[in-house]
Amino acid sequence: MATLTTEAQVCNLALGMVGQRQLIDGLADSSTEAQACAAFYATSRDECLGAYRWRLNQKRAVLALSTEERSGWNLVYVAPADMLIGGARYIWDGSRATAVDLRIPFSWEPNDAGTGFLILTDEVDAELVYGSMWDTVALWTPAFITAVASRLAVNLAFMLPVKPDLARGLEPKAMLALQRAAAQDANAGQYDIEPDSEIIRARG
Repeated sequence: MATLTTEAQVCNLALGMVGQRQLIDGLADSSTEAQACAAFYATSRDECLGAYRWRLNQKRAVLALSTEERSGWNLVYVAPADMLIGGARYIWDGSRATAVDLRIPFSWEPNDAGTGFLILTDEVDAELVYGSMWDTVALWTPAFITAVASRLAVNLAFMLPVKPDLARGLEPKAMLALQRAAAQDANAGQYDIEPDSEIIRARG
């Protein structure tokens, strides 16, 4: 597959998967195909981004304090604006591998205005590692592009005239594409071996 760099190209890949010959130049086109892609593209992309802890959308940020308060936590921070909903992964503690029972506790929830999210923790100068709403197609791996297009194809089948037999086969293909992309992402680097918990260390 040739390298794809735009949202429209990802959409055209998805349209091909559902047997549509009419391609689009952009999501703002007036065609039925473009309108269907515009309705489901972002949802399909974010569903794939949220399915795994991908390297491709991992970011980190030193958080800014919020003026809001939450009981049970000493500090309340403003979550990064580009954080995927549910994308908060962990608070960086300076170590590449930390035992589960030694990780810095934190939580997240909507702010009072309902316009964004807060990160709750007791950690001073907290640095959050999180999954972002990464929409730069040119920096996606070919496997992830296929995963997004496959998920989009499943959703397009609800709006476009698709043969029933073809529609039924889209979901398992989308799941397989997502699994293959995740396996490729996992094999792209090597994490440190996670230390045993304190309980296991005590047994030794």
